[in-house]
Amino acid sequence: MSDLTVDLELLKTSAKQLNAIRKEFKNLDDWKDDITSAVGAPELRGAMTDFIDNWDKNRKRLVESLEEVGKMVEGTRDAFKSLDDKLAKSGKKRHH
Repeated sequence: MSDLTVDLELLKTSAKQLNAIRKEFKNLDDWKDDITSAVGAPELRGAMTDFIDNWDKNRKRLVESLEEVGKMVEGTRDAFKSLDDKLAKSGKKRHH
């Protein structure tokens, strides 16, 4: 029988980091007006607007994905922690 080793602290840290990254992407200011006002040529302004709109859509999907992965990491950590606790209790009962 082999032993399974799970780094619960790494899972906890990973979940926190994913959440921090998600917040950074989610809280990006609406910088569309700043960018387009700095660009003079109408063709370039249109291209920048298209790029920013596309970025906003992809950023939203990325935020959603980061949230999903973060929840999976937290769920994995919680499941292994719960299993570890149950096994520890079971082991203590056998030694008595």
